[in-house]
Amino acid sequence: MKSDLFDRFPLALILILVVLFFWRLSLSQQFTFADNPDLAYQVLPWYQVQAKAWHEGIFPMWDPYHWAGQSLLGQMQPGGAFPLNWPLFLAPLEDGQIQLRWVHWHFVLMHVLAALFMYGLVRELGRSRFASVLAAVAFGCGGYLAATNWPQKVNGAIWIPLIFLLFQRMERARDPSGRWINAVFCGGAIGMALLSGHHQNPMYAVLALTGVFFYFLFERLRRSYQEAAGFAGMYLVIAGTAFAAAALQLLPAIEYGAESYRWVGAEQPLTMDQDVPYYAQSDLRLYAVTLLGMLVPHAHFQVSTFVGLVCLSSAIYAVGACWRQRWVRVYSCIALAALAYSLGPFSILHGWVYAAVPVIDKARAPAHAVFVFQFALFVLAAFGADRLLRDRKSRPDGRWLPSIQRALVGIGASAWLLILYRYLDGKMTRHSGDQLAIAALAAFVLAALLHAVRRGSISAAAARFAIVALMLFEMGVAHSTSLSHRNGPGRPGHLDKLAEFGEVAEYLESRPKPFRFHIETEGRKPNIGGWEGLEMVDGYLASVSRDVLDFFRGDWERRRLMLNTVYTVSRDRVRESQVEVFRSSTGWKVFLNPDASPRAWPVHDTETIVADGEDPLPRPEGCGQEAVVTFQETSLHGVRAQARMPCAAYLVFGDAYFPGWKAYLDGEPATLYRAHGALRAVFVPVGEHEVEFVYRPASVFLGATLTGLSLLGCLVLVLVNRRRDRRFERKESAGSRSSQQEA
Repeated sequence: MKSDLFDRFPLALILILVVLFFWRLSLSQQFTFADNPDLAYQVLPWYQVQAKAWHEGIFPMWDPYHWAGQSLLGQMQPGGAFPLNWPLFLAPLEDGQIQLRWVHWHFVLMHVLAALFMYGLVRELGRSRFASVLAAVAFGCGGYLAATNWPQKVNGAIWIPLIFLLFQRMERARDPSGRWINAVFCGGAIGMALLSGHHQNPMYAVLALTGVFFYFLFERLRRSYQEAAGFAGMYLVIAGTAFAAAALQLLPAIEYGAESYRWVGAEQPLTMDQDVPYYAQSDLRLYAVTLLGMLVPHAHFQVSTFVGLVCLSSAIYAVGACWRQRWVRVYSCIALAALAYSLGPFSILHGWVYAAVPVIDKARAPAHAVFVFQFALFVLAAFGADRLLRDRKSRPDGRWLPSIQRALVGIGASAWLLILYRYLDGKMTRHSGDQLAIAALAAFVLAALLHAVRRGSISAAAARFAIVALMLFEMGVAHSTSLSHRNGPGRPGHLDKLAEFGEVAEYLESRPKPFRFHIETEGRKPNIGGWEGLEMVDGYLASVSRDVLDFFRGDWERRRLMLNTVYTVSRDRVRESQVEVFRSSTGWKVFLNPDASPRAWPVHDTETIVADGEDPLPRPEGCGQEAVVTFQETSLHGVRAQARMPCAAYLVFGDAYFPGWKAYLDGEPATLYRAHGALRAVFVPVGEHEVEFVYRPASVFLGATLTGLSLLGCLVLVLVNRRRDRRFERKESAGSRSSQQEA
């Protein structure tokens, strides 16, 4: 067989095909994946906060713009600990704002990385370059990765091929050092997945890997207990390395989780030590009816099940024709188990895992496990494609291929009959059934292509080109509606909300700081605070500090004013005492709240003051004069103010109390107190003093140390492993020459 692009330039071909597949994002600025509420109101403001901080030379750890301040790294989803996000945050800003074109390119490059990981895995399994390119492009451009717009979820899913690649190398290693080195690499890949910003998909990948680990463990138990014990030890190395590599994300998340509420679809927000109730996962399962969406584009509710007829047929062919190969059996089991798990409460497997595996309840959307199913199926498709296009002197299996051809023709004919029925019945006035018609056409074309391959009437090069082209066509149809036109008449308009408050933000930016504002609007509230660098009193988050939320529950209106909410942004006045001070051309008005509390105030009693580990509390003095507090600096990780105190008192700041904050009085460490159960306070004696709060979380610094050492260790082991491989190659080459000389 003559070599072609698949053999000569596979990596370059993958890069080109993936970039061209996502042409709407990479080559055009007319489309976006970010025009939905979660991305426009939440993710982009998070990115903006971090991009601005990176450009100021600050590693962002704290978000002061929402809910009186929240741990940015602790929330996980902002993705601040993910090293591959850092170049995005350093990309050039325009008028101080992160640009969508860089967000789009970053999104595309993550799909390129996913495809490259998949190529490496399939090559490790001994497949041809063509089959590896097919599986790589299918994984990077198809199914879950193509239809999921949340970057943090995509970034967590792309690592599964690399995780399995390194696990396979560990399992196949010829010497103990090779096994341990690849176990460390595998743990490092899991750690990178956990750093991505969302825990869910990495947990599903680890769950699948654990199942494969037990398969090989039992295989070794039948041979030797000692060998099985060594293999179990390697899994402990994987787990330990994964935790250490992900510590920059995991330690702040554990700290924040212990101090926060999370909304999970239950009746009330839950704390980390409370299990996510089983009923909360019911609506987030994969609906069985959408399994038809494996063949028909857009036939899904929450996550795309689409794999296309090319990949599905190749995978089925691999199962039938290559079942004796161990990895075909392994990946078939992974695919079936992941599909069963994704059905959620409708699957007994999901119930077993939910009941038996610690913390798996936190991954509350079992439908997203479908990406593991698609990953395994694309691997099987590579086996099938290789078997189909093997040595031209032999013919593909005569039993399975005709059956697949007949099934494809049956699918196509049934789809056309259904479309014809709906047309004659007058039900196609709005829904034309294009996706079903395209699936039918793909079925007919693929059946004809398989027939040509079986008869030998098409060259190998032409068959390879046709298979990849048809696969890309199918994937492209499935992906086409996951993006919206930025200026089209039917656009959702969520990104417009960020621009809608532009004039309001300009006015608020001109006001003396510090202050907070509140947006009075129906539905989800965009995080204008993070987007514009202004402090909101609340915001649209998935989790909130438990103390802060409990503080608000006491009396929402009064507590909001207590937190220095000087301005309210709304269409109309919501309180009689409010005074209109600004009106924008978009209809939003800014109202002054004359009764809002200052940002800091003295407290002359100890009723609302709590100190962790200090007793008794310092006794404040009472006097008739007011303290004067002048703010000198408010930054991402600190507040500095000058206080003139006529008498000793607790100075309470309207900012969230949280582990990691340190208090300083006149440059010396001071005791940090908790006021009203949620706010920061420090005891200030009589006179003029400088009060400073600085965020220095031990969880972040310890996590950064562990992550840095782990990734540095992996880099060193890469170099060691290369030298070890060269040594093995020299020994094998010398042994081969010696054998030839003896012969």
